[in-house]
Amino acid sequence: MPIYEYKCKNCKAKFELLITSCGIEVPQKCPGCGSKNIEKLISSFSTKNTSRGCGECSGCGGCF
Repeated sequence: MPIYEYKCKNCKAKFELLITSCGIEVPQKCPGCGSKNIEKLISSFSTKNTSRGCGECSGCGGCF
């Protein structure tokens, strides 16, 4: 199940919600103030670097 990040437009709180795998998003509310005036944020994600190298970089190729 994906985790989505949201921001409340009223109190500016940022929070995450686990959305069920059925693909239907239920309108959510801010856990801080209870407002339904929220927006979904664009989240970044990370991956594990499996390239060979020094382990200090993100696979730029400069340490080979």
